[in-house]
This record gives sequence, C-alpha cells and structure tokens, in this order.
Amino acid sequence: MECLKIKKLINPKWFSSSIDNIEDQEMIGSYCENCNKTYFPIKRVCPSCMTIDKMKPRPLSKLGKLYSFTVGEVGPTGFKTPYAFGWVDLPRDGIRLFSLLTDCEPFEKKLRVDMDVEMVIDIIKESEEGELLYGFKFRPVINKRGKK
Repeated sequence: MECLKIKKLINPKWFSSSIDNIEDQEMIGSYCENCNKTYFPIKRVCPSCMTIDKMKPRPLSKLGKLYSFTVGEVGPTGFKTPYAFGWVDLPRDGIRLFSLLTDCEPFEKKLRVDMDVEMVIDIIKESEEGELLYGFKFRPVINKRGKK
C-alpha cells in the first residue's frame, strides 16, 4: 500500500492564496501604483520610489528568458544531482529571478542563454518530515514543432 505524502508550498507567501491546487499555482509579485514597477517577492514599500502602501499584488508572467545558468554537481540535502539553476528574466514584469531549471537534460544540449522558458510548479525537495515541498522552476518552452 502506497503512502500519500503531504504536499506543501515551500513558501506560501510567493503564491496566490486563492488557488488551492498546488500544481495550478501562480507566483505573485507586487506592483507599485506610484512608479509602475513590479517586484518579487511581495513588498509593502516600493524599493524604487519608497512609496508606502501603494504596492498591489500582481500575478507574475509564466514566460521568461534564460539569462544565465550553471549545473550543480553537489547540492544541498534533498536535491538530486546534477541539477541546473540560473537567472530568468520576466520581460513583461521587468524582474530577474533565481530559479531551478527542470525538464532540460541533457543540460548541454537543451539549455542555452536567451532561450524561452516557462514557469512550472514542481517538487523542490522532500522535507525531513516526509512532506513534498513545491515551488517554482523554469523549463524550456517547446515550440509547435516539438523543439525546445
């Protein structure tokens, strides 16, 4: 008999509180109504114009561009190695995120700087208590012809 593991978001503050299904989650940033800049994670004070309480929650784009990446051969407890990670730009939002990369092996053939990537919600690791911790990762976008 298989034991069902508890699923949790690695940091619930990064995601929408109105979406119950973990796999359907979207990342939430904050948008400044004063200077029109978006930030992640959510902030109360705008780092650009220093306006207080003019930051509104805003879903972040799920589409980005891979700015840079590397492959880790050794990782923290709970990470399967090797694994890829890097910086992803979200052009619509003007944000650069540090993220794990997924669905991209062999890395040297499937990853390249400036490629289109999309955000997915995936298992980051298993906690010491046996819970599956989910968070955001990015993967190569597959075009209509099946190429990455």
